[in-house]
Amino acid sequence: MTKVRVSDGTEISYDVWGRRGGEPLLLLQGLGTDSRGWAFQRMALGRRFRCFAVDNRGAGGSSDA
Repeated sequence: MTKVRVSDGTEISYDVWGRRGGEPLLLLQGLGTDSRGWAFQRMALGRRFRCFAVDNRGAGGSSDA
């Protein structure tokens, strides 16, 4: 899992997988869940897309503020 710090200081975690030359696909879970919710879709989506799954603020590896 990779982290990035946004302008307000919050750390946002995200995971990247899939076809390197594939069209980018941003995957967002519902409120309070994290990127692990995409586990069953990883293989199918990764065949065609370059997938970016983000942990919402306060969920998974992302900080609250």
